[in-house]
Amino acid sequence: MVVLDIRNISSKMGIREERQLELANKWMDSGKRGVIFACPRFGKIRTAIIILNKLEYKRVLVAYPDRKIRASWENEFEEMKYDSSTITYTTHISLKKHVKEQWDLVIADECHLLSNAQIETCKEIRPNTPILGLSGTLSSWSEKVLKMELNLPVVGIYSIEQAIAEGVITDYQITIVRVALDNTVKQRYKNVFLTEKAMFERYGWIIDKLTNQGRDAMFPRLGRMRIIQHSLAKQKKTIQLLEQFKDSRVLVFCGLTEIADNLGIPSYHSKSSEKAIFEDFLSGNGNHMAVVKIGNTGLTYSPLHKVIINYFDSNAQNLAQKLMRATSLEFDNPDKKADIWICCTTEETEKKWLLHALEFFEKSKIKWI
Repeated sequence: MVVLDIRNISSKMGIREERQLELANKWMDSGKRGVIFACPRFGKIRTAIIILNKLEYKRVLVAYPDRKIRASWENEFEEMKYDSSTITYTTHISLKKHVKEQWDLVIADECHLLSNAQIETCKEIRPNTPILGLSGTLSSWSEKVLKMELNLPVVGIYSIEQAIAEGVITDYQITIVRVALDNTVKQRYKNVFLTEKAMFERYGWIIDKLTNQGRDAMFPRLGRMRIIQHSLAKQKKTIQLLEQFKDSRVLVFCGLTEIADNLGIPSYHSKSSEKAIFEDFLSGNGNHMAVVKIGNTGLTYSPLHKVIINYFDSNAQNLAQKLMRATSLEFDNPDKKADIWICCTTEETEKKWLLHALEFFEKSKIKWI
């Protein structure tokens, strides 16, 4: 594993391009098989294009988790004036349709998102085929799995903190707002009417009982997680923050469409029909936007002042991608610091999820209120 040295280079754009070249060379010098682990907003696709230009591969497969990411590749190829006629695109899900073909290079974008089944599919790639893994949020567990299962070690790193130090992305401040689950409004949970606090505690009692009996507690754990996703208290706190930040450009990540649709701001998700509103926000129009399960990878928001996380799970990779949406440089605001707010209940269970999910971030930049 190679960690790049920081050098005193005056041009911010020059630093980014130099680091991209260094990482490309590290991959080529490491047997042309490995993962480049570079922070979000760094320019991993451009790093891959440097490799493509140097090695002139004729048949290249680019695999990505989300169809929207394909547009990022196409845009970068166009900007870099790279002839993409050699490129075949596929989603991670459709990898199985292509792995037995002959490829000069396979690029696994966001390789940390490969499922167990997709990793098994990747094992069918012809031996000795060069493989370039790209990831901006690679947990220690994902790193071990990729190395053990696919012989894809990390061959170059460019960390969030190094990118901040070199001016490639902005610095950040994370503020965690604790809020108690609602204990006054009764809601319907199947055949009972209880407050979210009472239902959360009921699930906790069931989980403890099943665990003590050595039985599977997966379903009550999922039920408890849904209460957090659906939390009325967290919804109210998010609305309060949006009012507080009414004059700022704010992106809100939610866990459920009904929460996103009831924040009093435009929302976009798989059930939305007005894609133009989301694209308008991407381009810099409008102050507030709520999204669900989209907008956290492969997209750049210009500009973006704040991010609010209404819901998160314990996956550090998922949370990091969301938080890093706010760290792009804005040349008309050189002193920008990404302002990130996370709504977390006072329940110890969710606090544990959050502590695990913040794996990639400096503790000194995290404030609890």
